[in-house]
Amino acid sequence: MIALDGWQVPGYETKIKCSFKLAGEDLSGYGSLTLSSDNGVKPAILSVTTKIPFNEKSALAKLISKAKELDEHGARIIRTVNCDVAESFKVRKAKFDGEMSATEDDEVKSWVVSFNLLEVMSKSEREQLQLDGEANNNTIPQSTDGHNSLQQQFENVEGP
Repeated sequence: MIALDGWQVPGYETKIKCSFKLAGEDLSGYGSLTLSSDNGVKPAILSVTTKIPFNEKSALAKLISKAKELDEHGARIIRTVNCDVAESFKVRKAKFDGEMSATEDDEVKSWVVSFNLLEVMSKSEREQLQLDGEANNNTIPQSTDGHNSLQQQFENVEGP
């Protein structure tokens, strides 16, 4: 089961896969060493697959409209995600991303619906924003108008 902003995603036999990429780069060159760089943790992706019965056409339409929904700036709406696997991965906020599909399955008289949710404001991003905020608070602003300040000092000096 998965809920978005408290709204239960319709369907049954719902499967949720959560994954993220540990970014890195091979630094070994042509040698036999296994050197690599750590480039951080990329946002998690929740891949959801569910079955919605043909007689619940309005539920499918509602899910599709939520996926297409935009905010006042034309960006996809960021949703609060509630499900066990997202909680385990510490995914709180996500938005619809990539492809959404619905395929008819006549055997079970349902649509097999799949979509992806991309994590927004991941733990790594929140930590970086916090570090950036602390760095801004600990810095001393420098004068960016040095020439005018120096010119004014020369003009204020009396003498030959």
